[in-house]
Amino acid sequence: MNHTIIPLYCGSFTVRFGQQKFFPEVRNIPSFCFLVIDEQRHPVLVDTGFSPHFIPGVGSEYKRDTTNELSNILRRFDYSINDIDIIIQTHLHWDHTGGMQLFPAARFLIQFSELDYIANIPMIEECSFCPSHWISLLSNFELLHGTTEIKPGLRVIWTGGHTGGHQVIEIQTDIGNVILGGDAPFNYERMWTMIPEEFWGLYQQGPGKEFFWNGEVRPIIRKFLQQHDTVKKPLIKPSISKLKSETNHFITSHDPRLLNMKSLPNN
Repeated sequence: MNHTIIPLYCGSFTVRFGQQKFFPEVRNIPSFCFLVIDEQRHPVLVDTGFSPHFIPGVGSEYKRDTTNELSNILRRFDYSINDIDIIIQTHLHWDHTGGMQLFPAARFLIQFSELDYIANIPMIEECSFCPSHWISLLSNFELLHGTTEIKPGLRVIWTGGHTGGHQVIEIQTDIGNVILGGDAPFNYERMWTMIPEEFWGLYQQGPGKEFFWNGEVRPIIRKFLQQHDTVKKPLIKPSISKLKSETNHFITSHDPRLLNMKSLPNN
């Protein structure tokens, strides 16, 4: 089954951490979700963008007007919040989960390994995730184990790397397969080693306090995982370069070139 892919621009953000030298400023990063529409006009949403209320850092900021609110974007394409019953989350970083609460009746497709990874991350990575975006929606989560066909012409492929359970979406279109790559090419492991431990202590006690979790979060996630733990097949992790070589259309979630793309294929 062929699909049409529509990039949904949700605004941009800049992440700052004050005047320190070891963490570069990340400026004006465009944020995109994707509407994937099949031949029967049934929509699937990929990711839900960022929330202005959770942008970690010191002096971080965002740009978004009302036309870039997710509910208003969907309306422009003749869909409403209630029309979205499946949402594929590439991963659960804060800038991809900000609109999840808008969809209390939707089914969220996420890798088991993503929640397992989150439940065991070190404290310094907590501010990369915002559990309040999704922890009340855990009962809506459908946990996947590796590459999974969602429906004809639409499947997810586990890549890991960027996060433990990062997944990309392979979509059949009438110009060939397209891969929505999320943040798959980007790995932050080196970044964490660049930041002195004493910074995190000061950040957690001061301006970053609101971005760290309370003590209830990890037990809730671990209990949910225990309830949904099943026999899992060994996962095969494809290389990003191999995935890119297999398609002429590998699209990442923060590519500014998407601002000039109305849809793929162009209709």
